[in-house]
Amino acid sequence: MDATGPWLTPSRALLIAFAVEMSSPWQRPEPAKLTVGVQSEPLGGLLASMRVQVRVDGAVVDEETIRPAKGTHVAFPQPWEKTFEAPTSERTAKVDVTVEGLPAEGPPMLTRLASTRFVPGTPELLRVQLESRCVVYPVNPNAGKVPGPLSGPTCTPPSTCIQGACRSDWVPPDALETYATDWPNNAPDRCKPRNAGPPVLQVGTGQTEYLPLATGQTLQAEAGPQGGHHIWIATRVKNMKQRLTTTRIEGVQPGTGTAIPPSTFVFTYVPDAGGYCKLYGLRYQLDNGGIDYKQFLGKPLDVTVTVTDPGGTTTHATTRIQVAPTLLH
Repeated sequence: MDATGPWLTPSRALLIAFAVEMSSPWQRPEPAKLTVGVQSEPLGGLLASMRVQVRVDGAVVDEETIRPAKGTHVAFPQPWEKTFEAPTSERTAKVDVTVEGLPAEGPPMLTRLASTRFVPGTPELLRVQLESRCVVYPVNPNAGKVPGPLSGPTCTPPSTCIQGACRSDWVPPDALETYATDWPNNAPDRCKPRNAGPPVLQVGTGQTEYLPLATGQTLQAEAGPQGGHHIWIATRVKNMKQRLTTTRIEGVQPGTGTAIPPSTFVFTYVPDAGGYCKLYGLRYQLDNGGIDYKQFLGKPLDVTVTVTDPGGTTTHATTRIQVAPTLLH
C-alpha cells in the first residue's frame, strides 16, 4: 500500500511515531541508579537510633530514622540500604549522604558524610561505614571540656571521620562498587578489591613461606609435635577475602580411592605480590582421623584445596603430589 495514501491520517502518524520511540532503546536510556548502603562496626550498644538523610542536587529526597527492632539482641546498627534514581534531566547528579548515630538522649555521637555522583549504566553502591574510632563521646563534666580518651575527632564538613581521622567525604564515581545483594558481607579489602574478578587459587607448599608446587612433586611427610604425621600445604589466592576465609584440604590416593579426612583452617591471608594473598604453614595430617599414614608413603596423592570467603565466593584446585617413601627426620 502507498504510504502516502489516505490511511495515514495525522492521528495514525502520531501513534506510529510514539510506538517507534517506545521501541527504540536508545531513545529512552535506563535511569542511573545508586544504592546507598550503611553498615557499622560493633558499637557496644552506644546508639539508640540512626538518622539517614540523602540529598540529590541539594534537594532532600529521603530522610528517615532507623531503630533496632524490639526484643532483638542483634548488634545495632544493622545494615541499611536504599536505591535512588538520578533525575531524568541530570543523569550524573550529585548525591550527598549524612548519617548520624544517636544515643538515647543528647546530640549525635557519630556523624558520617559521603558524597558522589550517579553513574549511568551499571547500578552502583555507595558504601558508608560507621566506625567505633569515630565515635565522639560526651564531655566529662568532671574533666572540663575534654571528652573521653577514646573519643574520635570532630570534623568540619565536608570533611568526615574515616579510620579515626578527618578526611574528604568525596567518593569518586569510578571508586564506587558495583551493587551486589550480599554487599554487607562483601566489603573490599586488600585481598578482594572493589569489583573483583573471578577467584584464583594456587596450591603450593611451605612451612614459613608459600612455595610453588609442580605436578608430581615429592613432598616429605614429617612427625608433628602431637604425634601426627603431616605434609605442609600452602595456598595463594586472588579476589578472595583476607579475613574469615575458610581453607579446606582433602586428599585422595589415586587408584585405590583411599581418602584422608579433610582439615579446615580459618586463618588470615597475607598480601603477596601481583595482587595475590598467601597462606602457609598448613599441616595436613596423613593420619587424620586415626588412619594409618604408612599407606600413603611412596605413593601419589591428589590434594584438593577449597577456599570459601565470608561473602560466599568459593573456588577449588587439585594437584597431584608424590609422598616421599620415608619420613623427614
